[in-house]
Amino acid sequence: MKTLFEKFEVLEDPRDIRGKRYKLIDILIMTIYGILCGITDFTNIADFLKLKEEYFTQLLNLENGTPSHDCLSDVFAVIDSKKFMQIFVEWTKEIIQMKTDKNISIDGKAVKSATDMINGGNTPYIVSAFLGDIGISIGQVKVDEKSNEITAIPELLDLLDITGSHITIDAIGTQEKNN
Repeated sequence: MKTLFEKFEVLEDPRDIRGKRYKLIDILIMTIYGILCGITDFTNIADFLKLKEEYFTQLLNLENGTPSHDCLSDVFAVIDSKKFMQIFVEWTKEIIQMKTDKNISIDGKAVKSATDMINGGNTPYIVSAFLGDIGISIGQVKVDEKSNEITAIPELLDLLDITGSHITIDAIGTQEKNN
């Protein structure tokens, strides 16, 4: 398996060489690190990186400390976002495939702070598959408004490669169809 560095070094850096303070790969690694820690915006990623500045300075041999949120935003505005996502998804899939003893947890959840105004303000529900060994969600489907998790679970399982996996689910998964 290629390292994160090897995967992303193929991404073209479209920035002008003048004034460039950080290597593209360093910005990508720091941003991915923030994303994997659950941070979803450049301001908070920059704040997080500042808190961990000593670590990243040593890890990546940075000369200028960690980048600002403007720097992160500017870089992601000019790189090929489709290529970035393609590489990121490939890298994630490789990590998942390496896990030979996959334990997948299936569970339904209400999407907090979200209401479906089209359907009378109902709270949307999803069924998610979570790979606990790695700590990432590997798939989810929306539960139909006039149904429940029971109908969404097979739909989710059809999307996943569950060969050789151990599937855990709460009691709703034990129900059977009435023939």
